[in-house]
Amino acid sequence: MSTQGKKPDPGQNRRRLLAAGAASLPQLALDGAEGLLAAPAETCERPKRGPKADHFPNVVVVTHEKQQALFYDDLLRDRTVMVNCFSIAHDAHYPVTANLAKVQDYLGDRLGTDIFMYSLTTDPTNDTPDALADFARRHGARRGWRFLTGRPEDMDLLRGRLFVHGRGVRRDFARDCSQGLVRYGNEAVGLWGAVPTKSDPAWLARRLDWVAPKPPPAQAPRRRGPTPGSPFPGAVVDPA
Repeated sequence: MSTQGKKPDPGQNRRRLLAAGAASLPQLALDGAEGLLAAPAETCERPKRGPKADHFPNVVVVTHEKQQALFYDDLLRDRTVMVNCFSIAHDAHYPVTANLAKVQDYLGDRLGTDIFMYSLTTDPTNDTPDALADFARRHGARRGWRFLTGRPEDMDLLRGRLFVHGRGVRRDFARDCSQGLVRYGNEAVGLWGAVPTKSDPAWLARRLDWVAPKPPPAQAPRRRGPTPGSPFPGAVVDPA
């Protein structure tokens, strides 16, 4: 049977990418993995790619819930997000996760619905899904905040694209601001910013709100000024 002119199946392509990525993940990261992150219905059209989509690697990551996901397609695409880098060991000396946990209180029910938080480990060898799950529980992570691990080279690539400036500085920590900043943005429109990780939690939530999509007004906008056809204020009208 000819397949000429047949549209590609996005769900099949996603499964192929995940299978290829999972095959190359270290066994340590996959121990007890429970499957794939839920994706949009494969019969539905995927949201359009944002204007900066090519900047973000679509590598396979594993969440603290032991689910595999494609970083761009499943986690970033068409979403408003806040992303930071950390490691469990480093957080003990430079604690940032406790501060980010407070942001959840200001986001309320929007977390996991309109806004998502992702914490990327810089130590994937030690920060396994089980270790991340325990870390997430200790910090009261709610639905919508995921801690991510994966292949060391993939986590390095994500960190570099999001935080490290310039070329050839993958391990130049003097120019690496990944654990001192959070990135926030609206992927759908390509609007991104960064603030210090230890900023006031209310301020961090407010920055997210600035870039998040706004609902359309409940009523049609009302025209200001004189009614069309009416004279300008102060105009002399001929009574005839």
